[in-house]
Amino acid sequence: MTADNTPKHWASLEETSLVWGIKALVWIYRIFGRWAFRLILVPVVSFYFFTGSIAREASRDYLRRLNQYFPDSPIGGGWWQSYRHFLGFGETLLDKIIAWMGYIDAGQIDFPNRPLLLELLAQKRGAMLVSGHIGNLEICQAIANLRGHIHLNILVHTRHAEKFNRLLGGGKGSATIKLIQVTELNPAIAIELQEKIEAGEFLVMVGDRVPVQGGRTITVPFLGANAAFPQGPYLLASLLRCPVFTLFCYPTQGRYKIDLQPFAESIRIPRAEPQRRDMLKTLARRYAEQLEIHCRIAPLQWFNFYPYWQTPAETGGKNQPLENDSP
Repeated sequence: MTADNTPKHWASLEETSLVWGIKALVWIYRIFGRWAFRLILVPVVSFYFFTGSIAREASRDYLRRLNQYFPDSPIGGGWWQSYRHFLGFGETLLDKIIAWMGYIDAGQIDFPNRPLLLELLAQKRGAMLVSGHIGNLEICQAIANLRGHIHLNILVHTRHAEKFNRLLGGGKGSATIKLIQVTELNPAIAIELQEKIEAGEFLVMVGDRVPVQGGRTITVPFLGANAAFPQGPYLLASLLRCPVFTLFCYPTQGRYKIDLQPFAESIRIPRAEPQRRDMLKTLARRYAEQLEIHCRIAPLQWFNFYPYWQTPAETGGKNQPLENDSP
């Protein structure tokens, strides 16, 4: 029998294989609070760290690359730093719970570019917010509660959304945040998203994971080596003809930071090659550069626990249906 060394797609790897453990942590937090959650978190994370070889090696690979790319970074690729990386992910699970239970303390959140969002609201303009798996996107709850009428539509992978809803025990979540399950982005969903943009709502899409269905990817440098990024956010933005911003939310120095930056007033992807591919590479590289900045600021907050630099064959999407552009 020969070993299968084919890199696995991230969607085939469990982000939290110990579902029973996470359920227990949710219950502990609800009954005893954060201190008890942290106490129990250590053995749960330790078990996952020592048994999850793929995730552990992916963590160490990322941290080594980060240290080589930013030599002044205090974070290396040793086991202890990787373990802290896993602990940071565990803490993020608690932050998700707190966010969806509506317990966010707005006084702990720094949002320096909030006027950019308020200006869009005043103009009743919708926009796409391209985020990533750094920190905790659920802190967006604080944005949604701003003036009480910001509507965020977070495009997510179906299986993960359903799992998270189960972990929260079927909670109602937020009235102003909607998880849109888009394993496949078909024309009907595209029309729905267009209507939301025209109604002044916001779409949130991650830019640092390749499509679940294989789909369209573009390869650009990230932390000193080529990595595959999805074309989906830029193709969708071109389809919707809306402003695009980057949005990253993560804890730093005991507080939460929400970073909102203009990315493009509008995106127009050419149909003809090679202009189409050149444009996509430019956009993906600009996103990767911003992601690098935030990884440097919060190195233990980027949570992609799979072999990130084992890029699949790059696909241009020529003659491929739109539904391959999943988030």
